[in-house]
Amino acid sequence: MARTPAARAPRMPPTDRRTQILSAARRVLEVRPIDDLSVETVAAEAGVSPGLLFHYFGSQRKFRHTVLEAAAQELLDHVRPDPGLSPAAQLRAGIETFVDYVTRYPTIYQAVTRLGSGAGVRTLHRSARSTLAGWITQGLASAGAPVTPALTFSVAGWLAYMEEVVLAWLDNPAMDRADLLDLCERTAYQVVMVALDDPADWERIRAGMRAAPDTGV
Repeated sequence: MARTPAARAPRMPPTDRRTQILSAARRVLEVRPIDDLSVETVAAEAGVSPGLLFHYFGSQRKFRHTVLEAAAQELLDHVRPDPGLSPAAQLRAGIETFVDYVTRYPTIYQAVTRLGSGAGVRTLHRSARSTLAGWITQGLASAGAPVTPALTFSVAGWLAYMEEVVLAWLDNPAMDRADLLDLCERTAYQVVMVALDDPADWERIRAGMRAAPDTGV
C-alpha cells in the first residue's frame, strides 16, 4: 500500500498538504491499528518526507491525535440525524449507520474508543459521545419527553452499551445484523421508558416519536 516517497514533493498550499497527509493517515488506519500509525508509515503513504509531517503536526503524539479528531468527526458526519425524519426514524437510521460504519472501518472506530490511550483521546471520545447523546435527547424532547437528569444519563449509558454490543458483535457475530439493529433499538426505548418512569406519558411520547416533523409547509 505504501508509496515510494518522491525525492521532492511538489509544492502545495499548506491547507492542501495537510489534507493530503491526513487522507494518507486515514488510509493507513483502515488496515492498521492506531499504535502502528507512525510518522514514517504515513509519510511513505503520502509520498512526502517524515520531516514534513513534523513540520505540520509537531510530534507523533499530536499527529495521531489530529488523525483521531478527523476520524471522530467523520463518524459524526455519517450519523448526523436527518431533520426530515421523525425522531423514531432518526434513531433507527442512526443505529444502522453507526453499525455499518463500525463494520466497514473497525480499526478506525476502535482507534477512537478501545485502542486510544491518554487523556486527550478519552476527552475526544467523550466529546463525540456527548454530541451523539445531544442529538438523541433533542429528538426525544421534540417528541415531548422532559429532559431530566435521568433521561440524559440514560441516553449516555445506552450509547456506551451500544458501543460495547457492536464491538462484541464484530468479535463474535453470533447474530444477524438485522437482529443486532433490533436489539439496539429495543434497548434504547426500554432505557428511555425506565428513565421517564411514567407508562402513560411514555405512550404519548412514543406516539410523538413516530410523528413526521412539522416542516411548516
